[in-house]
This record gives sequence, structure tokens and C-alpha cells, in this order.
Amino acid sequence: MLNELYQLSRNLQKCGIQVSEPHQYVESPGKSEGFIVCINSAGLPEVIEYITAEQMKKLWTLRKGNHNSFPFVKLKKPIWKVAIDSSVFQDVKGKKKYEEKRKSLIEERQYEFNEQDISLASWTRERIAEINGKDDKMQVLVDLTCRMPHDRDSSIEFVMRLSELILQNMQEQTIDLAKTILIGDLKERDQEIVCDAPLFFDVSDWAKYQCRVASPEMGVLVSKYLPRASVDNQVKGISAYGGSGLKVDPFPKRKLGPAGQSYLFSMNDDAPCHYRYKKISSSIFPVSSSEVEAMDGALQWCVAEDRKCKTWQGVPNVKRKQDLLITYLEEKPENEIALASIFAAPDVEENITAESAYENKTKTVCNALRGVPGLNDNSQVNVIVISKVDEGRAQVVLSTAYSIKNIIHSVEEWRTAAKNLPIFSLWLPGKKGEKALQVEPSCPSPVDVMKCLQNQWIKNGLDKRDAPGLYLRHVYDLYLGDAFIAKQTANNFLSLTLQRLGELFVGYGSADHADAIKEYSSDARKTVLHGIAILAIALYKLGIKKEDYMKNAAFNVGRMLALADKLHYAYCWKVRKKDVPPQLIGNAIMRTALDNPLKGLSLLSERLPIYQAWATSAQDDGTDESVTKQVRLAKWVLGQMGQVSAAMGNATIPTYADDAVKAQILLGYLAHVKSED
Repeated sequence: MLNELYQLSRNLQKCGIQVSEPHQYVESPGKSEGFIVCINSAGLPEVIEYITAEQMKKLWTLRKGNHNSFPFVKLKKPIWKVAIDSSVFQDVKGKKKYEEKRKSLIEERQYEFNEQDISLASWTRERIAEINGKDDKMQVLVDLTCRMPHDRDSSIEFVMRLSELILQNMQEQTIDLAKTILIGDLKERDQEIVCDAPLFFDVSDWAKYQCRVASPEMGVLVSKYLPRASVDNQVKGISAYGGSGLKVDPFPKRKLGPAGQSYLFSMNDDAPCHYRYKKISSSIFPVSSSEVEAMDGALQWCVAEDRKCKTWQGVPNVKRKQDLLITYLEEKPENEIALASIFAAPDVEENITAESAYENKTKTVCNALRGVPGLNDNSQVNVIVISKVDEGRAQVVLSTAYSIKNIIHSVEEWRTAAKNLPIFSLWLPGKKGEKALQVEPSCPSPVDVMKCLQNQWIKNGLDKRDAPGLYLRHVYDLYLGDAFIAKQTANNFLSLTLQRLGELFVGYGSADHADAIKEYSSDARKTVLHGIAILAIALYKLGIKKEDYMKNAAFNVGRMLALADKLHYAYCWKVRKKDVPPQLIGNAIMRTALDNPLKGLSLLSERLPIYQAWATSAQDDGTDESVTKQVRLAKWVLGQMGQVSAAMGNATIPTYADDAVKAQILLGYLAHVKSED
């Protein structure tokens, strides 16, 4: 990861972009709701304020690795001493919908206090002393440290007062947070009580100071004035990048966007292999402190909140967690183009109105790339994906570059390929109070492709199971790879899509033919839409285009099975008095046809005559509108069957279906016809 970040920092320097270099000891507290605890001049909590997760994320804290955090802290144990077998945990959990009862359950309990020591560590006091007097705005932080408990005894009184304030201010919004701080959360599996609630300390009379401790500005000031690495904590030598003076302190721990916090570089000291070469921690990778600070600053510049969708965005990984994607124009990294969106997905709420958002976004980005002065077709766009391996380590799982010409060509081809399909649409239910919308398959984003294929659909698509996810680089091979790579990848995508979504395609197609799609969830329907688009793209990359394959025998086999379903459904509606069996005849033969299309048609020819004979002679008596509709449908189906039969008249029906043939059969089975009632 250091090599990629070093290159990023060099590009920013070359383009004259000045980035703030955050001090390695100044970090974000992370995204979690908590309380701001305001301390009076007597050293006791006087006021508490609820703070949302988004607000907490914007604050700061001093921290060396995972230790000595201040003014952001997490209590190591709840304030009250509660036995593991206490009934209070189940009582509070059982009253989840009754806030007042939950509140009273907590308030009426009487417990002893856990011993807590929240006095400041000597390391923290030393850091505050180093910035004392550097700026008048930081006097409030110095005064706060003086008000904090100095030992275990003063901590007890402090915590007792804090518990009173929490009880007094317990409301519906804060009751879960209060419960966690006061009695903790019971982990039944581990038989352990944990307290994972954040507190941020400030002074109660902060209004009289120039800046508040609970302010992002204070974090900037501390980072600015806290002494940086000096010659004293470096060793002589030349870094791998040419700088002088090698870093000996641990590398900084930073927020890697959606991937979470991790060190820029870390190794497990206990791993025996490191002792073989007698190099541990930062000595494994020789680099100077100034170079580390430049890399750190470049990373923080890229993942700033106002640069989301421009230089960074979250992308899913194979473990269903989030990785950090960083992308930038090498010659103009400061541009305002939403570049990350085309490598991930548009930053929109996940709802049915966003179905075509990716296609619209890619058009906007490509037009913007064409209009950037000073760029040419060969200008490079760098793409880096960073994944968090464990609590202390992160690694680059993808590092590549694409030319602007390649990106624009690939994006335009991707949009064209996504339309390489027959007519198809389905109804997506709206939110509560909103009407359902009829939606057609649209151009999927790389994130859509990854999410679409991370489940194995079973039971005719009515259920699913988790399955190993895709690597983003494989999607990029299909999306942005050259013709040879894209063709090889397309074969793999066809195989995987048929394997993961085949049951869903077959099941949904049958339900669609029998007007029974209500059984299918919104998630299943969206997966059908994206799955069809993936099949269309893969076929396009293989050179199989709809102008040709919709005339082929494979597509017409699927079409004939779909028509057989509709004819069978109309027959059951009329003759069997609306008693429709669980499986229609076309659907029953589908799996055979996917292995051997010729055998599938042979089976169909044996079962179809009885329904054809009925449809030929069926008459509408006009007494039931729904029956009338089915009789008309049966007549229409006969006409369509005649057209399909004529189209297959001179065609050779395959006896073996490879993945491309299977995809065409399924697309024919799912396809709609404009004249269809």
C-alpha cells in the first residue's frame, strides 16, 4: 500500500496541490453515536449532550495506536456492576417497544459501581504539555486536562456523577446508549458484559473560550502544533524512496473511508518469520517520517468527505464488507469530475428511481473527461482498491491505470452491451404509499454486478443462500479489459451467472407467464433485471448480438417454452376452472432443454397437442371477462407458435447447450413481445 500512496503523494506534489499532513497521533474517533460530557471547574460532569454518529466522526482524538485516547474515550466496563446472570438484560430486551418501561427498568435498579480509572495517562499529559502556549485557542484543551480525574479515587466520584446525569437525561433517542454505558451489553455466547459506548470530554463553560474542544477545528490545531518526528526518533539511513532519516515509530493509523481504520503499514511482531531477518515493525520497510506524513496527507486528501464519488467511494468485497476505492486523474487529480462513480456506482439512495442512474452518470463523466483542458486520449486514470485484512492491517487488492480513451470507449460499449437483450420489463413495488413502477433492465454498475452474483438462488428463486463474492478486478476485466481479456472473462461470467441465477430466471419466468410474480421479493426482481443485463453484456463481449441471436434456434426454443407455459395457463383457467398446477409444461421441460434443446422440443411436442387442440376449438361465451381474456391469449399464442415454428423450420436444433446457448434459451424464455396482451 505504501508504494501506491507514495505515488499518489508525488502526483499531488507535482500538480501543486497542498495537502494538510495530519499528525499521526491525531485521528478520527470513528462513526458511532455517543455523549459529549462537559466537565465543570470542580472536575465533575455537569452537562451531557447526545451526539450522532455522523457528528462524532467529524471530531478528533489524540491516540497512540489503540491506546491513551483523549478526549474521546470508551469505558472498558459499564458504570454499574451487574452480574452476568442478572435478569435485567432480558427484561430490558423484552420491553424494546415500550420505552418508558425500559427506562423505569434501568432507573429502579440499584447496583454497586465498577471501579473505573479514567485519569489521563502520562503519555497524554506529555502531548498536551507540548502544545501548551502554542495557540490561545488551545487553552480550553489544557484546562480540560486539569479538570480530569487525577487518580482512581477521583474517578469514582466522577463516574457516580456521570451516572446521575445519564439517568436524568435518558430519553427515547438515548435509552439504548444509556443502557450500554450503565449496565453494558450481554454477549451470551461469550458470557461477557461489554461496554462499547463512546464519550467525548469537554468543559462545561466552553462558551468563554475561543474554540471548543468538541470541534473539528481543535483537531486541526492540535495536529498543526504537536511536534512532528525529529532526528531523535529516526535512525540514519536512506529510505526506499530516497529520503534521509528512517522512521522508527509505528506508522499512523487512519480512517480508510468505508474500509474502517487501519495502519498505513503494520506487521505482527509475534510472527516468527520476522526474526529471521531481525527486522520488526517500521524497520521492515525503510521510509522517512516526512515521506510517511506526505503519504498520510495525500490519503486524507483523497478520502475527504467532499471528495466522495470524485476520488473515492466504497465498493463491496468478497466478504460482503466494504473496501476503499481511490481513483484520480494523474495529470489533474483536483478535478471535480465524479470519476469514482463510474468505477463503483452512483451515490444515490437505493430505490427504484435509481435504476438508470448509472447510465446517466457515465454519460456525464465521459462528457466531462472530453472537456478537461490539457488532457489527451493517453492521459491516465489511476485506480486503487484498499481492503482491510484485519484490525491492524490493510492491503492493496487492485492497483491499475486506464487511459481516458480506454475508459470512454469501454463505458460506451458497456452501455450498448447492456441493451443487447430482447424486450423485457417487470413491476417493482414502490415504497409505502407509492405506486409500483414498470422497469426495464438498465446498464448495471460494477457494484450492481458484484451484488447480483453474491447469492445462490434456490427453490425457483424464492430463496437464496450466501455465496462467495466476486473480486472487483474480474468485473473490470469484463468492463474495461481489451477485447481478448473481455472475451475470456465473458465466458466466466456467463457460467457464473447461469449457476447463481439460473433457478431465479426459470422460476420467475414461469411466475411471469402465470401472473404469479407477487411471490417474488423486490430484491429478487432487481436481481432478475441486473442478471438479464449481465447475460446481455457477456453475449455482446462474445460477439453474439441480439440482431442475430433473436433469430437463432436457441432463443426460439426458449420462446416456444414460454408460449407453452402461457397456453397451459390459459387452458387451466378455462377448462380446469382456474386450477393452475405448480408447474406449467414449458417450465417443466426447461431444465431438459437447457441441457439438450432438441430433446426439450421433442418432449414438448409430445405434451403440447392436447392444449393446441383446445385452443383451436375454444370459444368465448362472454360470461366471464377473465375467461374471455384467457381464450384470446390462447388464440394469440397459437399465432406466435406458428411464427416461431416457421423461424426454426430450417434451423439445426442443437443437442448440446454450452453457456452461450443456455443464456439465449433463458432470454427467449423471459422475453416479452410488444403485441402480447
